[in-house]
Amino acid sequence: MPNNMNYRLTTQQMISIIRNGLHKSQVPKHIIIVGAGLAGLVAASLLKDAGHNITILEANNRVGGRVYTLRSSFSNGLYFNAGPMRIPDIHSLTLTYIKKFRLPTNLFINRTPMDIIYTNGIKTRLNIFEHNPSILNYPVTLNERGKTAEELLLLVVQPILNFINQDPARNWAVVEKQYKNYSLGFVLNSFFSAGAIDMIGVLLDLEAYLGMSFIEVLREMVLFTSTNRFYEITGGMDLLPRAFLPQLKENILFHQKMMKIVQYKNSITIHSTHQQTLEHFMITSDLAIITIPFSALRFVKIEPYDSFSYYKRRAIRELNYMASTKIAIEFKSRFWERSYQYGGKSITDLPIRFTYYPSYGIGTMGPAVVLASYTWADEALTWDSLSNEERIQYALKNLAEIYGNHIYAEFLSGASFSWNQNPYSCGAFTAFEPGQEIELYPYIAVPEGRVHFAGEHTTLIHGWMQGAIESGIRVAYEVNDLPKS
Repeated sequence: MPNNMNYRLTTQQMISIIRNGLHKSQVPKHIIIVGAGLAGLVAASLLKDAGHNITILEANNRVGGRVYTLRSSFSNGLYFNAGPMRIPDIHSLTLTYIKKFRLPTNLFINRTPMDIIYTNGIKTRLNIFEHNPSILNYPVTLNERGKTAEELLLLVVQPILNFINQDPARNWAVVEKQYKNYSLGFVLNSFFSAGAIDMIGVLLDLEAYLGMSFIEVLREMVLFTSTNRFYEITGGMDLLPRAFLPQLKENILFHQKMMKIVQYKNSITIHSTHQQTLEHFMITSDLAIITIPFSALRFVKIEPYDSFSYYKRRAIRELNYMASTKIAIEFKSRFWERSYQYGGKSITDLPIRFTYYPSYGIGTMGPAVVLASYTWADEALTWDSLSNEERIQYALKNLAEIYGNHIYAEFLSGASFSWNQNPYSCGAFTAFEPGQEIELYPYIAVPEGRVHFAGEHTTLIHGWMQGAIESGIRVAYEVNDLPKS
């Protein structure tokens, strides 16, 4: 039997597992999975098919975790994705599951030449800015003038990306060692003026990442420079987790919030509280797979205390999570399309920061939903201090500053969602601070006795469904042939 915990699956092997499943286990076990997000659902699906007895504990009243689509606030057929909203074409695991479940997709138009930029009180279009970057009046130096924010960032990042691409397996480790303690802001400060850094942060949506690990940003740059197009699931991203329900609905206990993990010599017991009745519940099994974010796991009691290593306890306590808040508004018509904005986004230095226009239903008549504001980190926390009604009101006010007061007559309804205020996630996604990839990451996915771990935080693909799916496959493979005791 291979040592599954020391064996790294290739992408092709994981695709094969999605399509064909794991082999039938020679040691069927009772396995508790905590969390019915994508990681938990993937692991549960594979392990149930392999012959294991699966129980899923989910604190919420739905599956999907951070893959969440809101519909009830809007006209029939309209929605907005509070969590993931796009799928890069290089995320083959996600796309394989979508194909397996025969879910419809459409292109997600991430940017267009007609994207509006409104900063420093100046309104222009992306295609105009790219031909004349000085139009926005950022106080850059003479040698920085005439370059777009993307061109400036690539002056620093492209040589590093070129070096990595020469031999990724070897050179990533070299780059990690060299930049392990550096933030994005520190690196940019070594090259650019404050005005140039401001332009990069505002226009590339990197202000929230200036204090984050430079290596974390490099990984995102690799993704975006390798991606030719994005997709979305037509009808809402939550159709993917919901596609697991026919197989798993009888295995899920909803409203069960984990409160305590107790490990014994030959078993493990999970204690939970029902979120509606407040009744205590406990269940014992051979193994447990914990897929909830470490930010939420901090509130769970671990017994015995030393059943988790010092390094795991430190990772649970310190791992950084990014706040994220979205505000969506339904309008009577697609007035932005009358200005030749078909999909894509607006970039502003107003509180709303980034606005995304729907890529589905382009050219149709009738109401449509705009993601009026998408913010991260401190910018999201500012919105979190407001009520839902105030968020919608101020987002509409910001949009009116761009489009004019006529949009007030177009307003129908709105909704917002804060992942930082969600008690089951306690943040949106993992984002390493300087040093965390070296100091914490090696210990995040390591099993602790009978407890195994999955979730986007256990991978290096943070904030994407691909990371959750990858971890679900990895942990299912990891435990499939483990002995009961």
